[in-house]
Amino acid sequence: MVGIRMEGWLVLDGYEDEPAAFGVPNYVGFHIRYVCGVLEARGVPYTYMTIDQWRLSHKKRLEDTEGRAQIKRELSELDGAIVLAGAIVPGKYIRGTPISRGELDKFLAIFPYEQPVLCGGWAIKHWRYDGWTPLRSKLFCAVNDVDASLDHYLSTGEWSHSKRTAEQWSEWALAGARSKAVTTHPDLLTEDGRAGPLTYELELYQGCVRFKRGCK
Repeated sequence: MVGIRMEGWLVLDGYEDEPAAFGVPNYVGFHIRYVCGVLEARGVPYTYMTIDQWRLSHKKRLEDTEGRAQIKRELSELDGAIVLAGAIVPGKYIRGTPISRGELDKFLAIFPYEQPVLCGGWAIKHWRYDGWTPLRSKLFCAVNDVDASLDHYLSTGEWSHSKRTAEQWSEWALAGARSKAVTTHPDLLTEDGRAGPLTYELELYQGCVRFKRGCK
């Protein structure tokens, strides 16, 4: 890929935008950091990339046969892919734009079929509910925690709808804070090397307080 050397697993940040989880630039979401935290904790090679970086590097090449073949050759050297698609809030964005279902379909079509792909996030759940069923044998769509499903796969070679423990949550959050989701994020530094606008979203609680009737 132009400008970015890929290795190991490709972590494609399709951005999350939920009422309690901001992940569209200039924010970097906590779920994508947890995913990278799993790989960091295990010492597994990976490449972090935002969906906007993917668009800039591949949009033109995806339009012709030779370009698509070149991209496929590059992707064939990877161990697998993890895609987070968490945007379910309608609206316009000033900067980054979350991954669309059409873009994910194109990504799955170009990514080698013999390699595993893990998809997760609220958008994935929503699209599945709407009948989205891509034909791919090694595709797993996580219902629970994407990071825990990835960790289970790396341990056993089998996919599972897993939930992280409190200990795993702490470990992956700390590892994710210094992961490539932060250190290679395009918003970390400006072009002249100054501190960029990258902002962390922190997760302090999960779910809604039901005795107050949940979310409003």
